[in-house]
Amino acid sequence: MLLSVRMVSVGFVLLLAMLLAPHSRAEVPRVVSTDGATTEILLALGLGQSLVGIDVTSVVPERLSGLPSVGYHRALPAEGVLSLAPDVIVGSEHMGPEPAIRQLEAAGVEVVRLPSADSIETLVQNIQQLARRLAPEQGDDALLGKLREQQARLAQRELGGIRTLFLLTAENRLRLSGSGTTGDALIKLTGAINPADFENYRSVTAETLLAYEPELILVAGEGDGDAAAELLQQQPLLRHTPAGQKGRIIGVDGRTLVAGIGPGAVREALKVVEQIQGQ
Repeated sequence: MLLSVRMVSVGFVLLLAMLLAPHSRAEVPRVVSTDGATTEILLALGLGQSLVGIDVTSVVPERLSGLPSVGYHRALPAEGVLSLAPDVIVGSEHMGPEPAIRQLEAAGVEVVRLPSADSIETLVQNIQQLARRLAPEQGDDALLGKLREQQARLAQRELGGIRTLFLLTAENRLRLSGSGTTGDALIKLTGAINPADFENYRSVTAETLLAYEPELILVAGEGDGDAAAELLQQQPLLRHTPAGQKGRIIGVDGRTLVAGIGPGAVREALKVVEQIQGQ
């Protein structure tokens, strides 16, 4: 009987010590990703098991399809994010609103804000930062190696200054991408030039687009939808542009461009140049 009591006492002491011990650094962090580019990087770094929440633009494998959504990266609900008990929330410098970010930080959540990448070099730096912080054991060699290979293919097939416009469409309205936008960054990845002579996005008419005489038009879509066909159905006048006449109105996945250039945007750029070069 005495031996049994001692064994129970020892077991209780060991259990108590385990419960009170500080968490190991080897524990998998609970991560919320707030844009599709960041989510893709985290998945490529082998951190899918760390994700506890994603934004509406993130594309994840079937096994993670049940992850809760935190909405749009510029309008994060602090209470909703906190309900997921994250250790880290990761996204671009455009994460917001600021009161929500301050509330998350005050609650002890680490907030990692990455520069909105407008080039492959900035994207590489973002990948390296995330790998150092969240995946030091896995490293980033595989992802960076693939990215460099795609960069080399882009350089070999760049479009040589083709006049290219990037469009967002919503409710039969046209938004043209000027300098300082992710649409403009995508155009630069292809080696084309953007003739739009303004900053940010601007609402335009089909007649305005005709005046630019674009040789290539990129239109943002979502998923597997045919954004180019939808654009021509809504704006048949664009068939008379040089791009329309040559069959160079191409849809790209707009989800890859929400918060800057990510791995998906590089793939979209490569898809565009290969399609043009194959004509």
